[in-house]
Parts: sequence; C-alpha cells; structure tokens
Amino acid sequence: MTIEAICRTSVELDSEGRGVKKSAIMENPDAHAYYREHSDSYRAAQARKQQMIRKGKSTPRPAQPLRIDPKRDRERVRYRYLQMTKADLVERLLSVEQAYADVHQQLVQLQFQLIELEEKEQRQALRQSQRKGGTTQNHDRAEEP
Repeated sequence: MTIEAICRTSVELDSEGRGVKKSAIMENPDAHAYYREHSDSYRAAQARKQQMIRKGKSTPRPAQPLRIDPKRDRERVRYRYLQMTKADLVERLLSVEQAYADVHQQLVQLQFQLIELEEKEQRQALRQSQRKGGTTQNHDRAEEP
C-alpha cells in the first residue's frame, strides 16, 4: 500500500473528512517506520533502488544517443534524470559535453569555410567588374613605349 492510498482511505474513514496527510506520516518517525516495515510498495521501491545502485556500480549503461527535442517536457526530463544513478548521470554528462565539443568544432570549421567562400565571391565579383568596365590592369604594357 502506498502513502497516497493511506491518505485517500483515511479521508474516507475520517468522520470529519480530514484524514492523514502524507507529511504527517513522513515526519513522524514512528509512523514512517511502521509504514516502511509493513508496506509492500515501499519495500519493492527500495529493492528497485538497490538493484539500480548495484547495476550502476558494476557497469554503467552507455548513454543514450542525443536526440533532444527542443519542445520537450522539461519536468518529465527532470524526473527521469532524478531516477538515474550517479554513474548514469556522469555518463550522460560526458556524452553531452563531447557532443557539445563536436558541434562547436563543426561550427568553427563552417565559419572558416563561410569566410573563404565570401572572400572567393568578392574576388570573382571584383574580376567581373574589372572586365565589364574595360579596365584591365596590366603593368607590363604600361611600361612599353
């Protein structure tokens, strides 16, 4: 039984309709200990956490490919990250940093290529304007008598 189920049921059973709040169970050491001892859902959750910790210590999972939707639900992503082990988070962070470095390097290369293309276009435009204007600059002919 979950704490939420206890709270819902307690509201139904309470003659005043107030019931027991989750914080009351969590903050009362005796009530929380009793809940931990008798709740199957709590013990199952603890077993899953321990299993994840053991998996995380032995071999961290390789990080998932970076497919990030800019319109993603950030709260859902936050929750998913909070469920991950520290080892998995470190792997994810390392892969994101590497991807960021790769993208930054690609950006720098593209900027240099763009500059080279712009300079090439400027040289071609200058040559074409010189041809159309009929003014070719040939210094060898200027020196002939």
